[in-house]
Amino acid sequence: MTSPGARAGLLDWLADPRPDRGLRFLRADGSADRVPYPELARRVRGRAAELSGLAPGELVALMHDTGPDFVSSFFGVLHAGGTPAPLSPAVPFADRESWLDHVARAVAAGATTAVCDERFAADLRAAAGRAGRPCRIVTPGPDDGLDRPAPRRDPASLALLQFTSGSRGASRATRIGWDNLETNIAMIRDWIRMGASLGVSWLPLHHDMGLIGGLLAPVLAQADQGLMRPEQFIRSPLSWLRQYHDGGGQVMAMPNFGFDYLARRLRPAHVAGLDLSGVDVVVTGSERVRRETLDGFLGLLAPCGLRPSAMQPGYGLAEATLGVTGVPYGRPVLMVAVRPGPVRLGQPVEVLDEAELDGTAAEPAEHVWHVSCGPPLAGVAVDVLDADGVPLPEGHLGEIEVSGPSVALGYLGAAPDGSTRFTGGRLRTADAGFRYRGDVYVLGRIGDSMQVRGRNLYVEDIEQVLAEDIVFPWRRTVVLAGYLGTEATVLIATESGLGGRQHEVLDRVTSIVGPDVTVRVVQVPPSTLVFTSSGKPRRRLMWTRVLAGELTGDVLADSGAAAEAVR
Repeated sequence: MTSPGARAGLLDWLADPRPDRGLRFLRADGSADRVPYPELARRVRGRAAELSGLAPGELVALMHDTGPDFVSSFFGVLHAGGTPAPLSPAVPFADRESWLDHVARAVAAGATTAVCDERFAADLRAAAGRAGRPCRIVTPGPDDGLDRPAPRRDPASLALLQFTSGSRGASRATRIGWDNLETNIAMIRDWIRMGASLGVSWLPLHHDMGLIGGLLAPVLAQADQGLMRPEQFIRSPLSWLRQYHDGGGQVMAMPNFGFDYLARRLRPAHVAGLDLSGVDVVVTGSERVRRETLDGFLGLLAPCGLRPSAMQPGYGLAEATLGVTGVPYGRPVLMVAVRPGPVRLGQPVEVLDEAELDGTAAEPAEHVWHVSCGPPLAGVAVDVLDADGVPLPEGHLGEIEVSGPSVALGYLGAAPDGSTRFTGGRLRTADAGFRYRGDVYVLGRIGDSMQVRGRNLYVEDIEQVLAEDIVFPWRRTVVLAGYLGTEATVLIATESGLGGRQHEVLDRVTSIVGPDVTVRVVQVPPSTLVFTSSGKPRRRLMWTRVLAGELTGDVLADSGAAAEAVR
């Protein structure tokens, strides 16, 4: 385990902001507002003056669209001695009641002040009422640029209350200290060899990957960085790609679903003429990295000069601040093939084949490709444990455990039941994976699996096989697994209907899981499937709704007789 390089303090940049660099905030029409770092520093000091009177470490909820106000509020709260807690603005077409419950939980966690755009004020007041707690709502006026000395902070005090994505149930409030945040940012900077100019991030700023990787790391390095709202990328991924044309940016970063979305939305004619040869780093993480997604992305953009050697998959989670592992800069991305179907925790993983990612699509085969997430970042240690918490040898499947200075301080309040947990400064992630030739491979969430004949069956493996063998409509189809009574069941819930290929899907999944598991394909109404703000399926929540009879639909295909539970 090596140590990360020298780190920058969260507020160091305020003392000597660089006038030649800054942040660009992209408009819907493709133009941008550039704010140099001295102007950002002036606005931060003004916001801190506006928030004078905060108690040391006082929790302040933030709700802003991506823009200069978010930057002013985040650093202004730190400057004023408080702890920022970024919250997700309401997402169009999402369940408003669930969103209000989420915001109410943040207020109930101790946020006595909330800083927000004017259009979110009524929502925050409603959430505060739901929480039954007083909360001062601040809608900032013009920044006056008043200077305020940076407060002295205990390095162990909270720098951030990060709400997790909620992919495994209710969102959790993770306590991230100043040392955690500054150290992890230094790790990320060293990993990607961060330079003076990055690129454009469309990732939401309330999410760890968008906040820390897309905003805080560039600001602490005083690098040029562009920011756009997530909905701008969703409406026009081509507008995001154009920002990288002809050396316009060196670093791309997004979860697997972003690459998949871009590759499915765009055709070669759309990207003809783009020059992406200046892109040095393409980071993918936050969720399982899929070979077919990266193949599709590279296949589309290789003619534009994008190199496979730029790809840098990684693994991370909010409870470790952000980054845990990553493929080193310039090194080929390694992949291994394993047999699909149930695997037993604690047992060796049978590697059937090995390859380097080169953008060549894999031929359909009777195995699953796993993409390496690289070795641990400098300063991080990763172990793989058996069911009793005993470290396993390389090549054995187990639970990933993380230790090091960027492991967060824990959850706010009582520790949630099960899954991810903190034990003696170590993080038991509830992610299943293995080490191979020094790299970490992540199979999926232990909570997103099911025991079959004493072995674990991972739904993400099933989704990957379907994506390779059958055109699979991502984000409109989700694989769930669990028990309906005593019956082990894999449920393929689709909003699209699968184009009439439901029996092909049924047969393929049955060939993976075997005859002891009932496989069922169900068409559900639009907007039934639930995802986090970062695009991860909320499988546990959806399975709970299946059991409660709330997630219902028409059975398109069924390998067993008992289809009544989901009708």
